[in-house]
Amino acid sequence: MLNVGQGRRDLFIALAGRTVSTFGDGVAVIALTLRLQGDGAHPYQVGLLLAAGSLPVLLLARPVGRLVDTHDSRLLLVGGGLVEVAATTPLIFLHAVAPIVVLVVALGAAASVTSATWSALIPRVVGEEHLAQAISAQQSLGVLVLVGAPAVGALLAGAFGTGVPIAIDAFTFVILTVATALIRTRRVPGRAPAADRAIKARGGFAILRADQLLAPLLVGIALVVLLVGMVDVVLVYLVRETLHAGAVWYGVTEAAWMAGMVAGAVVAGRVRTERGQSRATIAGAAIACGALAGFAVAPAVAVLVPLSVLGGIGNGYAGTCLSTLLMTRTAETARGRVSAAANAILGGAQGASLLLGGVLAVVLSPRELYAAAGLLGLAAAGLLAIRHRSPEAALRESPSWRPARLSERSS
Repeated sequence: MLNVGQGRRDLFIALAGRTVSTFGDGVAVIALTLRLQGDGAHPYQVGLLLAAGSLPVLLLARPVGRLVDTHDSRLLLVGGGLVEVAATTPLIFLHAVAPIVVLVVALGAAASVTSATWSALIPRVVGEEHLAQAISAQQSLGVLVLVGAPAVGALLAGAFGTGVPIAIDAFTFVILTVATALIRTRRVPGRAPAADRAIKARGGFAILRADQLLAPLLVGIALVVLLVGMVDVVLVYLVRETLHAGAVWYGVTEAAWMAGMVAGAVVAGRVRTERGQSRATIAGAAIACGALAGFAVAPAVAVLVPLSVLGGIGNGYAGTCLSTLLMTRTAETARGRVSAAANAILGGAQGASLLLGGVLAVVLSPRELYAAAGLLGLAAAGLLAIRHRSPEAALRESPSWRPARLSERSS
């Protein structure tokens, strides 16, 4: 049975550690982007940097999923944290694009393991009945610190150079590693019950394909991500070169998007039914795309702030509801594989989008790229809404799906 006191303690430690590390990541990403832009890098090199962390998530999905579902969660979290510390430290001093990208790839590989492990462990920590609230709290806190992280990263980079923000990120990985070692709840996979053996033998992609609700929803959201993620490459150029604003405005614009995501994630935690969560995922994606389309016609940099808040609300609303659906519709013994597979689908779409954005930035201006991404994303969200199926219909047509058993929920 779930130890409520231990669950609260472990959830607090997990949220604190991950929140601190997320802040460090947000500071470091801004610093690295400003470093490359300041060194005269082309947008495609910025896109390569941002996409590098997503590549391992895509290529290592199958082995990572098996790893998470067959090994002790504490071992994976501590080991992954140590790799992240080792990969971040050299970034403090490096300026050449190639070694930076290699180290970011290493960070992505470690993050793919720790992310899937966290996703599978959280239901054990809080219990199935509190899963939606826990995911909402986790994403809200993570995004909340990112509200200030971009501005802090820009300010630190401007005052002390880009090495200081990256050093802060390395230190936050140390904190996260210590936090994971203190968590008492562990997910130690053992012999699966007879009813779970068929699920245990299948990969995460196969499990997702068999779910008539999750399969089209994930494909549709991945298409939206592929279309709209291109703008991440050119935001710094839109702010600094098209609208002639300073580095602080770049950080403020990023922070405004994160602020909206906090609000969206908090509200999403109150959506309890699968019907509501699936519809909210689509609606949130459409809101985010509509806001991005507005970037294309913004007359001044200040207009980007309310648009970013609106887009962030849709982003946070959609992301939290989709994350909850992935866990609640998956058997406990398969959550590592399903999480890794979903991360690969969405992360792969994001990585491909960044590379595509870098290429298109050669022929399109930042405004043109925002217009194309926002409008095409809206069209994709509209098609997804038309083809959307209710959870009840998906359940009737998916005999292989079953909810987690009560015995699994209390383990």
